[in-house]
Amino acid sequence: MRKLTLAAVAGLLESKSQLLRIRVHQGGGVKGPGRSGKSIATKSFKPGETVKQSGIYEVVHDREHRAAHEVVMIAGEAFPNCETCDQKVRFRLMRTAPYIFQDQDFEEE
Repeated sequence: MRKLTLAAVAGLLESKSQLLRIRVHQGGGVKGPGRSGKSIATKSFKPGETVKQSGIYEVVHDREHRAAHEVVMIAGEAFPNCETCDQKVRFRLMRTAPYIFQDQDFEEE
């Protein structure tokens, strides 16, 4: 049996980490263990549309006046306009995440 040095293990982990980042960025969404392999972030949403699923959304601005960033959106709310690019901003669901106060054990009374 071949023994790996600590440096070799660190190199393998770094390579795997780079591959995982490539899979996420090239696929446009998250693909990994426990997932079907289908990207979540396939559809973009416009301002004024109703948020169907609470979660983390990537915000992509028109003409890149601002770098893409992530926000939390809550189901039932409307996607907002951007103060700079107005209706041209788009939202893509990256990962669903339930709002804690919509969970049966934490619902507000």
